[in-house]
Amino acid sequence: MTRRQSRWVNVVIIALVVILRTPTLLPSMYNIDEAYYSAIASDTLDGGAVYRTAVDTKPPGMYYIYAGVFRMAGRNNLFAIHLLAIFVVVATALVLRRIGARVADDWAGAWSGIGYAVFVHAYRPGDTLGANSEIFASLPLALSVLAFFQDLKKPAWGLMFLSGALVGVATLIRQPSAVNLGVILACLAYGSLISRTYSLARVLVAASAVVVGFIAVIAALAWYYQLQGNLHDAYLWAWAFAIRYVESETTVGYVLKRLLTVHLAVILLSSLLWYFGIWQIVATLSSFWRRRAVSLEAVLLILWFGLTYLAIFIGWRFPGHYHLAVIPPLSILAGQAFSRFFAEQRHSPQLRWRWIRAGMIGAAAVPAIAFLMVAFSVRAQAYHFLPVVQRIVKETSANDRIFVWGTSPQLYSFSGRRMATRFVSCTHLVGAYASRPHEVRDRAQSVIPESWQMFQTDWEAHPPALIIDMSTVDPFWSAHPMTRYPVLRAYLSQYRVEGVINGETIYRRL
Repeated sequence: MTRRQSRWVNVVIIALVVILRTPTLLPSMYNIDEAYYSAIASDTLDGGAVYRTAVDTKPPGMYYIYAGVFRMAGRNNLFAIHLLAIFVVVATALVLRRIGARVADDWAGAWSGIGYAVFVHAYRPGDTLGANSEIFASLPLALSVLAFFQDLKKPAWGLMFLSGALVGVATLIRQPSAVNLGVILACLAYGSLISRTYSLARVLVAASAVVVGFIAVIAALAWYYQLQGNLHDAYLWAWAFAIRYVESETTVGYVLKRLLTVHLAVILLSSLLWYFGIWQIVATLSSFWRRRAVSLEAVLLILWFGLTYLAIFIGWRFPGHYHLAVIPPLSILAGQAFSRFFAEQRHSPQLRWRWIRAGMIGAAAVPAIAFLMVAFSVRAQAYHFLPVVQRIVKETSANDRIFVWGTSPQLYSFSGRRMATRFVSCTHLVGAYASRPHEVRDRAQSVIPESWQMFQTDWEAHPPALIIDMSTVDPFWSAHPMTRYPVLRAYLSQYRVEGVINGETIYRRL
């Protein structure tokens, strides 16, 4: 590849990402996960403590990213968040390009970066365009792999420590990222025990550096929480309660439905990437079975893809955005196979080559363009809650607290009012998670039994000036009226109905 071609590849990657994420730069492009991050970030900026005054089961990385952006660019500045997401996706694609070029050649690297830029957006906008944990965790994971590859000839302490530390950073953004620690260690073990590339002593040094780097990042945050006094709370919510959520009950019928409607749909919409990625995996494994030399890079990429893919099955819920985590290794694998295929087919008869090229372009462009159009068509619906926000601002002062019964954390962040309780969403109180079968979530059984005691403690400390009841308008919450729960029902006598906006009932404290 010439230098001019290389520059144009970078231009294409950047242009693809910017074009496909353009809807996020327009007003009213917004999703529910961003509401969780924004509400907790805003609470942090108001002096709160993550996992104590604002809780969810995710690791803290995204909350701090949002809080940092809000501190610099202004409260609830989603435009700035979306700009940062564009930069992160571009940077990830360019790092993947570098990795692909290292394990194969320049053109394999180019197709790796382009493949990521396109197919990380080839699904529903609500899953792909949000400034979500999968998007942000992919960059440190890709950098971790690149750092590891840079030091493969003579693995030593420095870059191996950095590689492990970057996995630690990714884990603080998204818990399943920790599987990459096992990927790196397994690759080192392969280099010593199977390929005989390294001595056992060298592998032990490199492995210890990776582990120490990973632990250093996690330990630094734990030390900070210890000083802040919420280390135990962080453990409960980001680990113990997260495990309970993952293990919460589901049904076989629901799992099969999600497999077909989400998991299979994602694969079909990205079929070009999956086809060539699996092709590369099969070719590599065939070489291994034939006792041919298989590089450590190839082993790591297959392990990265395999373990990340298995992580999609955690909890048997298959949210669409979970699949974004597998796109980075799949893009690199597909880039290698596609580069070979492209080079071979260019010498085919002209008519055959024309049809192949048209098919490839269509398979890549149609899903991305279709969902780009969907993103533009649904964006007007995203801010339907603003009349309620305006009413909250009008009826309260900046120091008042509010309570939202339901799953609408955006009412906190957009109104600029703090939460009366630590619960960003009431799903933790009643077990009404969107990813559970309706017959399970309608039972009103929390997967966190201690949650109602926490709720009472918070309410008594700072009772809300307003209650916004979403159960009167949200079909998802229709089975969960406030009067169904004794703890909450006992407080309602202290409130009167203030009004109804868009079907949402607003109560004011007497």
